[in-house]
Amino acid sequence: MTVDPAVFLDRDNTIIANDGDLGDPSLVRLLDGVPAALKVLRDAGFRLVVVTNQGGVARGRYTEAAVDAVHRRIAELVDQATGLERTIERFYYCPFHPEGVVPEYTREHPWRKPQPGMIVQAAADMDLDLTKSFLIGDAPRDTEAGRRAGIRTVLLTRDADRIARAHADFVAGDFAEAAAIVMRKRHEPFVPHDIARTESRQTAATRRVRLRTRDEGAERIRKAVLELADELRSERNRRRESSPIRFVATALVLASLLTATFAFLNLADLQSFARWGSAAVLALLLAIVALLVDRR
Repeated sequence: MTVDPAVFLDRDNTIIANDGDLGDPSLVRLLDGVPAALKVLRDAGFRLVVVTNQGGVARGRYTEAAVDAVHRRIAELVDQATGLERTIERFYYCPFHPEGVVPEYTREHPWRKPQPGMIVQAAADMDLDLTKSFLIGDAPRDTEAGRRAGIRTVLLTRDADRIARAHADFVAGDFAEAAAIVMRKRHEPFVPHDIARTESRQTAATRRVRLRTRDEGAERIRKAVLELADELRSERNRRRESSPIRFVATALVLASLLTATFAFLNLADLQSFARWGSAAVLALLLAIVALLVDRR
């Protein structure tokens, strides 16, 4: 059994113009450069598949029959422009939406992008090789669906914010440029998106930040202990006479030093470090109170 590469196509504002919910086939208009670019991709051996969210069905704005009529019109216009038959081989769409008004369509669904369900289903139905396939779409949800399906993605936009949010493999200003990117990259080896490794790197970075913060806290305690010890030594030099309160303050400083030492020895254990560090801070506070009382 042979498997073929494919280019998965978002529909609205990728291959046709649509500023709202389009349910009327007479309003279908192909975007500039789309038919010629689709022909280039077809001639290169790519099978072309549309994958589109059509939540307007769930919202009661048009029916599934209207969606099918729009798709037939798109296919007709594309074939007329390219001179080919079935230039776009199949249309997959998701009529569901979690905020719909038609009960049977009001829910989430694994086909709804950014979920990869439509891509995965098409690959199974059509014997497609996802490792050699691409997705072209104009929204972050399109490229996210492609990433989750394990294919390379081309984001069709010039908007900087959308580019930052999409994490696409490639960015193109128009459909012709997107097709040119696919043609250039089609023979390059594909490195699958390793989301787990990315999350692992993020977790490791978070752990390093926490360790650094903990070490900085320990350093602050150590400096505070040393500063208070210096203060006590200076106080003894200024006032040779002894007093019970200063004796207590000295004892508390020594206790703080001891507990701080135990805190440093338990840096690997966060709970133990916190417990000993808290004791050291408490002893320091009591010593400060004793010194203030003595100065009066």
